[in-house]
Amino acid sequence: MTTATPFALYLSRLSINSQRSISSQMRSIARLMQWQEDCLNDKLCQIDYQQALQVRAVMTHAKWSARSINRAMIAIKNIVKVAALMNKAELSQVANLETINQVKHGQHQGTPLSTEQVTAVLTYFKDKKGAFAARNLAIFSLFLGTGLRRSELSALMFHDYDANLHSLTVVAGKGNKSRTLFLPQWVEQNLILWLKLRGKQQGYLLCKSTLTGKLRLAEPTSPTSLYRLVKDTLYELGVDNVSPHDLRRTFITRLLEQNVDINTVRQMAGHADISTTTIYDKRDHEFMKQAAATLDYTPPEKHLKRGRGSQ
Repeated sequence: MTTATPFALYLSRLSINSQRSISSQMRSIARLMQWQEDCLNDKLCQIDYQQALQVRAVMTHAKWSARSINRAMIAIKNIVKVAALMNKAELSQVANLETINQVKHGQHQGTPLSTEQVTAVLTYFKDKKGAFAARNLAIFSLFLGTGLRRSELSALMFHDYDANLHSLTVVAGKGNKSRTLFLPQWVEQNLILWLKLRGKQQGYLLCKSTLTGKLRLAEPTSPTSLYRLVKDTLYELGVDNVSPHDLRRTFITRLLEQNVDINTVRQMAGHADISTTTIYDKRDHEFMKQAAATLDYTPPEKHLKRGRGSQ
């Protein structure tokens, strides 16, 4: 008979990156609700309709995004469902929780970087010397050139890079799915500059580095460190309120601006549903104005000539 908790069993079904993310969310909820951390497993199993609404209200008050709230609520519903299957919760709890609707997203607030801002951030690290700057240049290049999520970038290992195919393999990304990312030439050049300093030993591709350039190949640059790196760097360059996910928005928006079809963009971004990709589309009215200007139903001249000759 298993001694695993419903929470642990639910996590075991997720990818490694999702396990970390959901665990972090549940611990954050425990702090917001003032639960003792060693009681977290029991508290999650006991959540009923009224408590779920309280949890959602507390997350809203703490200014969590609609996406984060909905993700947390889905996790809670599934944890209670597993608990019911283990006879540690009532089936009525499951049914009542399913009636709670998702929070509406409204207008997505994320903002992609302009081409000038992208150039500025890459130049910022190119002008610096040492392993620390080279690693950070590789990090920003991969964010902007592949659209990696920070959990995916953090988890990359040295052997995930294929120099012959000029690609990276994301193992067990979001939804526990793997995908191959092909590197733009400028991204690979910056990655190679970093690898010359890092070396070819096995370990994390973007490993931890001190300011002085001391490398720890067995330790990744954590998602939290990546978040702070992006926020602090852009703030220093005069761009406030930018997160790693805005770099992902930049990647998707730029591909769409360059007329890459949306289904290809969906695959490159690792989205299961094309409707998710459209949320990241931040092309402005000027782009739509230019697109409208190109719309023309005039037949090509050769078609007109052929038509006259056939009359």
